Amino acid sequence: MDYYRQFLREKHEGKYAGCRYPNLVEIHGGMPTDYFAEVTKELMLAVFRGEEDLTLEEISRIARYNCIPLSVLACPKLIMLDMGRRRHRKMVAEVDNLYIKLKCMAREGNQKAEKYLEFADWEQQKFMRAAHNNRLSYGHYLVAKEEMRNYISFATPKPEKRGISSMEGGAA
Repeated sequence: MDYYRQFLREKHEGKYAGCRYPNLVEIHGGMPTDYFAEVTKELMLAVFRGEEDLTLEEISRIARYNCIPLSVLACPKLIMLDMGRRRHRKMVAEVDNLYIKLKCMAREGNQKAEKYLEFADWEQQKFMRAAHNNRLSYGHYLVAKEEMRNYISFATPKPEKRGISSMEGGAA
């Protein structure tokens, strides 16, 4: 079975309820975890099931390379955003603004942005539904923000490479 499909199935079945790192489970799939931890996919699934633990060095690498505070990943409780707090509403608005920027790029005729918008639409709906229902985790926020940034980055036209022109017949 495909590793990521197995992860999603087991997560849906509730097999990760006893995981020591619930915030790591939230970001897995949207951000590299096993790659940066330098562990096998099988070990990472065992960590999610609560059968194994990561070393401090492994979880520190995940935090460092994904720009997430170590305290967030090591926290034994799932960190949730509170939509009653102004700061958390601003964080949600930040992701929404990135989505709107991608949408504007697509409206302006950017074909790459149109392609990425197909994925972003579904993700944004899921994200906003979680925020509206006050069930948005910090990990979900981080992943959504990173994905929107990536879509914009991938869709942004790259400038032409600078070069030199060769002269006919050699130097003048």
